[in-house]
Amino acid sequence: MKSTTGILGYFSPLSVKPNQQTELKISSKSSYECMVEILKVICADIDTNGPGEQYEKVSWFKKQKIGLKKQPINLGSFAIIDPAPDIIDNKIINIQLSVFPTMIKNTPQVIFHWGQFQIIINNQNKLCVVIGSKEILTCSEIKIREWLYIEFEMDIKEKKISLFSKYISPFNSKDKGKINIKKLNELPVPRISEPIILAARYINKKNKIKTEFHFNGKIDSPKVVDENKKIICHWDFTEKINSNKIIDKGPKPLNGILHNVPMRAATGVKWDGSCHSWLQDKEHYSAIHFHEDDISDCNWDTTIVLDIPACAKSGYYIARLLSKTVQSDVPFYISVDENEQTADILFIAPTATYLSYSNTHVKFDSHNTENLFEAPIALSEDELYLNKHRELGLSHYDTHADGSGVVYVSEKRPILNMRPGLYTFNYINDTHIIKWLESKKFDYDVTTDHELHNLGTQLLKKYKLIITASHPEYYSTEMWNAIYKFQNNGGRHMYLGGNGFYWKMAYSKNYPGVIENRRGASGVRTWEGEPGEHYLSFNGELGGLWRTNGRAPQTLVGIGFSATYFLKSTYFQKLDITKNSELDFIFKGIESDTFGDFGYRGGGCVGLEIDRFEHNLGSPKNTVVLATSVGVGSAGLLTGEEFITTTRALDGSQHAHVRADMTIFSTDSGGAVWSTGSIAWATSLLWNNCDNDVSTITENVLNRFLNPEKIHLI
Repeated sequence: MKSTTGILGYFSPLSVKPNQQTELKISSKSSYECMVEILKVICADIDTNGPGEQYEKVSWFKKQKIGLKKQPINLGSFAIIDPAPDIIDNKIINIQLSVFPTMIKNTPQVIFHWGQFQIIINNQNKLCVVIGSKEILTCSEIKIREWLYIEFEMDIKEKKISLFSKYISPFNSKDKGKINIKKLNELPVPRISEPIILAARYINKKNKIKTEFHFNGKIDSPKVVDENKKIICHWDFTEKINSNKIIDKGPKPLNGILHNVPMRAATGVKWDGSCHSWLQDKEHYSAIHFHEDDISDCNWDTTIVLDIPACAKSGYYIARLLSKTVQSDVPFYISVDENEQTADILFIAPTATYLSYSNTHVKFDSHNTENLFEAPIALSEDELYLNKHRELGLSHYDTHADGSGVVYVSEKRPILNMRPGLYTFNYINDTHIIKWLESKKFDYDVTTDHELHNLGTQLLKKYKLIITASHPEYYSTEMWNAIYKFQNNGGRHMYLGGNGFYWKMAYSKNYPGVIENRRGASGVRTWEGEPGEHYLSFNGELGGLWRTNGRAPQTLVGIGFSATYFLKSTYFQKLDITKNSELDFIFKGIESDTFGDFGYRGGGCVGLEIDRFEHNLGSPKNTVVLATSVGVGSAGLLTGEEFITTTRALDGSQHAHVRADMTIFSTDSGGAVWSTGSIAWATSLLWNNCDNDVSTITENVLNRFLNPEKIHLI
């Protein structure tokens, strides 16, 4: 078997349209050659017991041989101010800042680096000053998760340095602090050409930025002042919170740039619990949280520039990298040009969800994974590689090395679970729908969440029908609004999954390819956001669940997440819908009252994560429940937001909310929404070569939704 990790790559941008370019960036363990071909993905399920993987070669790219090299990744966030202030003519320079360390390490963590001077936490967990490579002054022992105020002073005339620190809080700490003073033979005064670095040690490289010994924690309000306490520089982190810039409020501003997306909208020294949004009072959000394992862009050199021709069909694509010992796939998407619609059906690839799960380490890091699956965890080569190579970055399901939750994830890095392989959640499951559309010879276009976010109803308005996939879990406000308007303007929507429209996320204009998610105090989550840090830094909106934002998924698609059901899958039972005779088309050709007791995920069409109808959560009043799940039993576990008090009756054998509902409703303008209520629905479509009840019902709905005749449900 060939290795899947010997050669890695990513496309930038991940999603591209015809007549545009995307760049393929590749790295190998050692320099050698490989072949590259471009394939359109029809089905990415490589399981030999599955529906069969399927690809199409494209005519517009000729298979070619390319040379490779190993490309480095500079992991960890930091800030750089270049040029630095000119301080040569000053007698005394005083550097002030507050820090909130979040991790003890046996290696140094650099807080501030300028020229030969560094303020660090050393490997004995003490605050100290380093000149060159020598520790010169040592001060207080560091306390984790407490604010420490620091002053480092250089007396240029007297060739003397001092380090002062004290613990502070908004509740008036009585700590008087400690100071150490050192006389030097020579004082290597930093120069204007030597950049100031926050949260890392900087190594000067000609072509690439290189940093090391990153600080884990928050930094608040760094300042440089002179002997008269007059401000030379004051980097105010309350400004431009939604950007990668740090703003200097000094008399001659020297602004800085953030690298690798440290967390902004972080509570600072002044935060006292009285405010929870950075838009409410920015003074409470004067800190930035840096991590040693942040990443926004690998910044690899481009190997191939891929020109997408006008004739290219929209869809899922991969670059397949082949050598004697390696077969590695690099995903990208060709999205339909909104001005060149070719079909009545639009399939929306949930790329925000793919990114949120990208390179997840949950099988290794979560204490709950084996409990959730009630089985030993099987690990693929890709997952083993990710566990060892954390430099490829984390997912929204992971925590940083310091235990804080990952709020930003990026597409500009190799993503090993968004491609053909053994990680069957999301991407691979969704290609079952693609293969089904191909098998049924439906003409369809493909777009991605990125285009939906940017274009909104402009993208959707020409289509009769949109299809959302097996697990469209992460949605921005712009995406949600676009689908809501489409439905209410007469559009038809088939939601072929479960646990959709669940988490509220945001895209960034300042960090292309990066999305943000803040876990709130509710929902199925592997970590919970810090108090006061639940609002999104990219747009200032409250993060967390759409449900706690007042828009439960039921308000959009009639159903919403109710339970996990990973151990096995079950089936649906039809309900009495004879009062709605115009819905007879749905079950045309279905002879049994039960259907869907088959599939490639757990042996049924109801499984993995399931949704239910609920008027009180916003299911439209004319929603018709067409079918409900049977036999979920004790393997189905109620999602956290569905209960308030812990009891023993939270599984499917005892709690009525642990179920999947299939629903349909219409809108006044002739729109309609059909929702399946289960992730496993999509992975039952191809069973028995599409000759099955799940396929028939889906086809019945699709054909009727393409028919402009109005569907009217009271």
